[in-house]
This record gives sequence, structure tokens and C-alpha cells, in this order.
Amino acid sequence: MSNPFVLAMRNNPGQFLTELETAELRAIAEACVGQLAARAKTGDKSAPNALQALYRAVANIEI
Repeated sequence: MSNPFVLAMRNNPGQFLTELETAELRAIAEACVGQLAARAKTGDKSAPNALQALYRAVANIEI
């Protein structure tokens, strides 16, 4: 895959995410949830587990 967004996430996710603004991080998170939910509904067997893991991670955040 030659998508620069994906390559940056794979090569150095910490640096890539640190450079994003909060609104951009929110947009990415919302898009990821949407994609996982859509994939789960179409039968992707790994999507429900990934979505559940994401929900658990967010639920355990202390602010």
C-alpha cells in the first residue's frame, strides 16, 4: 500500500498521531468506529472484537 497516511501510521504511529490536532484525531476515531461497525454488519469476523476492544479502551480513560 502506498497511501502516505497508512504508511505513516505503520512506520511511526506515535509521531504521526502527536502531530495531529484534536479535531483531526476525533475525526479519525469516529471514522474508525464507523468502519468497524460497518464491517461487523457485513460479516467481518474480526471487526466486532476490534470494536469491543476500542470501546473498552475508551471506557478506561481517566480525565
